[in-house]
Amino acid sequence: MGFVFAIAEPGSEGAVKDDVAHTRPALRLAFSRPGLVTFKIDGEVPDDVPRPTPWARVWGASLGRAASAAETLAVLPAEARRLHVLAREPDAEGAGALVAEVDAALRAGDATRFADGVVAQHGELVADVIVAPDEAWMLGVHRHGPGRSPWPRGAIPVEVPADAPSRAYAKIEEAIAWAGLPVAAGQVAVEIGSAPGGAAYALVRRGVTVWGVDPGAMAPAVMAFTGPGGARVHHLVETLASVRWEMLPRAVDWLLVDVNLAPPVAIHGLARLVPAWKKKKLRGAVLTLKMNDVAMRRGLPTWLERVKSLGFADVEVTHLPSNRHELCVVARP
Repeated sequence: MGFVFAIAEPGSEGAVKDDVAHTRPALRLAFSRPGLVTFKIDGEVPDDVPRPTPWARVWGASLGRAASAAETLAVLPAEARRLHVLAREPDAEGAGALVAEVDAALRAGDATRFADGVVAQHGELVADVIVAPDEAWMLGVHRHGPGRSPWPRGAIPVEVPADAPSRAYAKIEEAIAWAGLPVAAGQVAVEIGSAPGGAAYALVRRGVTVWGVDPGAMAPAVMAFTGPGGARVHHLVETLASVRWEMLPRAVDWLLVDVNLAPPVAIHGLARLVPAWKKKKLRGAVLTLKMNDVAMRRGLPTWLERVKSLGFADVEVTHLPSNRHELCVVARP
């Protein structure tokens, strides 16, 4: 019997357990604490075990517990030369200091074992050491590859400018980094649910012209900003239900959707707009799906199939660091 660990945003453990129970019945709940859920499974667990749920920020093969650097070094496989020490609850008092202390102790215990820095490279075996005050360390390993953040705890570092009007700035930047989206100056984006303009501001700073659709007001600083190549933000005071394709650019590279609507309603609204843009080489869509209750979470496979039916063959989903009770879906043709 083997064990799989999943690191999630504290408070999302219920979503992790419920999702795994309904989509991965071979994984059986073993252990749960804020920010960490483990599952047992028959047979050996590979280091590249598939992601158990989109709510998992980090996942891999669990190796048990250790109480010291010496015990940890004895358990970790020799190939695991990239070290990620991460706090089970990153906002807990003293979490940052504990991470630094454990990281230093492990590197001092074997000065030649671990590579410098924490950013994982493709194909590397990463040692995950999960710490919390007054607890034994939880140990695991994962193989870094596509769909994973190279940073400890699944972080995606984004520098948000002080004048960004909302966390949507971080959400779109994280989505671009996580999925490796080729967003470039000179492109055009349509954002449904744009107010007050956080994501639009991130894109226009990259030189992307944005058409924002929202009945709410956009931040004046966003509307006044001119990006590289003269990129600007245009605002249509419309809802998803009222906006018509004729109001929007004929050629669109990127479609963003972040509306306070249930996923089936939001996706149904998109079905009116996507087909015309698909013919003109739409590069992809970034959708924020609200997962505010169990019914919405359990319906995720249905919502993803609906997105695929709009002509997106490549559909990925994750819980970004800036997401709350929502998931990010990146869809590409």
